[in-house]
Amino acid sequence: MNRYIVEISALLYVETIHDPDTLANNLVSQLEELAASSQHLLDYELTPHPLPGNDDDELPDGRDKVNVA
Repeated sequence: MNRYIVEISALLYVETIHDPDTLANNLVSQLEELAASSQHLLDYELTPHPLPGNDDDELPDGRDKVNVA
């Protein structure tokens, strides 16, 4: 069996209803799955950068969270 250390660098544009902490946790969970376990995820840095115009009461498509059915 061959073993490797793989370094990944990426910038992702993500539209989500989640807050930055939940988004980061979800992405780390997906990285752990890719790495087979959290023990195989040797190091990471994940920082969500909210875009200008984000509003806590607004969905990414502009609809108001309070009035969405």
